[in-house]
Amino acid sequence: MKKHNIKDLNSLDQYIAQLENKEQQLQQQMSGRWQYFKSDFGGILRASILHKANAEGRSSFIYWLFKIPEFNNTVGKTAERLTIKLENLLVNWIDKISEK
Repeated sequence: MKKHNIKDLNSLDQYIAQLENKEQQLQQQMSGRWQYFKSDFGGILRASILHKANAEGRSSFIYWLFKIPEFNNTVGKTAERLTIKLENLLVNWIDKISEK
């Protein structure tokens, strides 16, 4: 860390003013970067995901998504539930048709 020769209150005040000025500049710089990040978040996210998919030799986001075990399990459970509901609907429909 750079050492500063502070000899009196005036030099201390000047140094504090310099630090406050630097703080303001850094805050403005971070604010600008944050605004850029927020405005282009979708593009950054797509580039990150698609880059990974392209690096693996696949250009499909769906392929990459199904490689995640938690997602795959969730989709499997959901498909199983939908199949059971569809089966129940078909059984009820067949029962109603056969009653007529």
